[in-house]
Amino acid sequence: MKFSPLTALFALALIILSGCYLPSNYEADFNISKNGDFAFRYKGNVTSIPLLSAIGKGDLSREELEEKIAIYKRDLEREPAFKSVQYVTEGRYKVKFEYRSNLHDTKSFTFIRSNAHFLRLMKRKDGYSEIQGNRPPKKYIDELIAKGFDARGVLRVWTDAKVLKHNAELVKKGPKTVYVWAINSMRDPLPAMILLLK
Repeated sequence: MKFSPLTALFALALIILSGCYLPSNYEADFNISKNGDFAFRYKGNVTSIPLLSAIGKGDLSREELEEKIAIYKRDLEREPAFKSVQYVTEGRYKVKFEYRSNLHDTKSFTFIRSNAHFLRLMKRKDGYSEIQGNRPPKKYIDELIAKGFDARGVLRVWTDAKVLKHNAELVKKGPKTVYVWAINSMRDPLPAMILLLK
């Protein structure tokens, strides 16, 4: 089975990131009410770094590849909030994710995984709530981008809660104010917001 030179180039740089999933080409929406109710929706791609690394080594048979594709598909589907998971190519899955809860009950929410997240909503001990973005260490980001992989997408936060601090690029006032981040690279500033919920 043939693999692109790009995939092979990824292998060594990505091995250190085993266990991670990276997002790309996505639209992500948080709807957060001042009473703590929230909903999160994600439509886009997630790439399994261990699978991409295994493909990059170039020594998988077709059967081994299909087995690994199924393993990481099942890993994502263990979380019921993944409404659809479809393999595309080179470790990448097209997914739809929807989750609802109340932050006063759950205390925190992370996407994609608690040990490999790129976005977290959490209730802090001081009573404030916070949205935090995350990404791999800079040296791995530089290698990934140099080899053609980057994360792009749009994050929107809709809320009627009091927002004390944020770094959104665009704000649209309304019954629920919308805060928008257009992510063009993993090098962009991480989304950040501090809210006060009832």
